[in-house]
Amino acid sequence: MNRTCFMSADPAAPNVSKLYDQKVDFGHFWARDDPNIPLPQCDNVSSDSQCSVCLDQLVRVVCRNLTAGVEFFMEGRGGSISFNKTVCPEPPSQMLAPSRHHLPAIISAIICLIFIIIIIIIIIKTNSSRTFSDVASTRTRRRTWGTDRQV
Repeated sequence: MNRTCFMSADPAAPNVSKLYDQKVDFGHFWARDDPNIPLPQCDNVSSDSQCSVCLDQLVRVVCRNLTAGVEFFMEGRGGSISFNKTVCPEPPSQMLAPSRHHLPAIISAIICLIFIIIIIIIIIKTNSSRTFSDVASTRTRRRTWGTDRQV
């Protein structure tokens, strides 16, 4: 997933109401009906819209899959809000959870482990079928045969 991030230290930024492409006359990336409702904290953000907006010390915006050439615009009660494009931080959930790219390797490792366990069980069962008395009598016969031969 391609992510683009922005931040704003503008005093009006906590009152942001809309994010959109200035070249397009309709639609938006994100909108808030009531700017009096505070923005969520950045450690607890989930959004179904293309962009997520949150507040820690600054207002932060994370957008997914913006097309090239978008003229990103942030608007609040008093008009435009200044912002800067920033480097996107790695989301914590993605750092801890395995990605879809790792799933085939994990499944392959589990299957190999199961096969190794099955082989070990088969080896143990075939070896345990020989009882201690079978082993002891085989050793006795070998010694007897060896002494008989020398006599």
